Amino acid sequence: MPNLYVSVTELRAAMPDGIRAATTKYDALMFRLAGEVSRWIDQECKRKFYPSLATRYFDGGGKAELWVPDLLSITSISYSEDDGETYTALVAADYIATCAGDYNSLKSYTLLLINLNSDTLSYWPRGQRSVKIVGSWGYADDRDAAWGDTGDTVENNPLAAGGASLTVNDVDGLDLYGAYARLQAGHLLKIESEYVETTLVIDTTANTIGITRAANGTTAAAHAQNTAISVWRPPEPVKQAAAIQVLRHVERGFQGFGDARAQPDVGQMFFFKQIDPEAAAKLAPYRMMEIP
Repeated sequence: MPNLYVSVTELRAAMPDGIRAATTKYDALMFRLAGEVSRWIDQECKRKFYPSLATRYFDGGGKAELWVPDLLSITSISYSEDDGETYTALVAADYIATCAGDYNSLKSYTLLLINLNSDTLSYWPRGQRSVKIVGSWGYADDRDAAWGDTGDTVENNPLAAGGASLTVNDVDGLDLYGAYARLQAGHLLKIESEYVETTLVIDTTANTIGITRAANGTTAAAHAQNTAISVWRPPEPVKQAAAIQVLRHVERGFQGFGDARAQPDVGQMFFFKQIDPEAAAKLAPYRMMEIP
């Protein structure tokens, strides 16, 4: 299940019952539920909190401003004056990428402005497919910090383009914050320009973890020994909302999918709604606003 916003390790750590948290018997269930909840969050917020490499086309509209979906980084921008038959590449000095006009924001870009000092364009051309953008798409609170160092490296010699098992120095060593294992089932990793996703197949003795290759529009490639590995970090409130919703599904299953639960310590009954109120509150700031 691709692009999970919360890992199985994080879910087990958050489970209220020590017996459940200590066992791996529910890992496959939580892995699947984490995928379903992550896609539900995408639908609720009308945006995606994971990166995808893609080429996208827009009608420039004859204006100096071009609104775009969440854009993490730009590889190239080209324009066409013949409805996409031919393209001319722009240089970075021709445009300004910003977040809804906030030049200092580190969030994903949502607006491309023609630079007033550009010698190439004064407005984005009209016409179908008149603007071509190659880049990484998705939402992040901080574009520069969304990919974090795992503190580990590729130890395959090399990791072949078709390899399905990644060897590292210490698969369950603590991450840079000393909080969780650095590599967990459900992580999205970046090795050079390739994205790979980790599976439930983890061997802490051999220091290997199963991976699926060429995720999110990237291309599988060979990677030399000692190549650095980065991990994608969704916004923390999104991660927390995913954990709340997944664990609510799990706990509801333990009680036969009933819609109410008693709390004898405080003498209260709790009735479940479709969306947990705390999860909804954490997601509220991330819901996509209408683009003018």
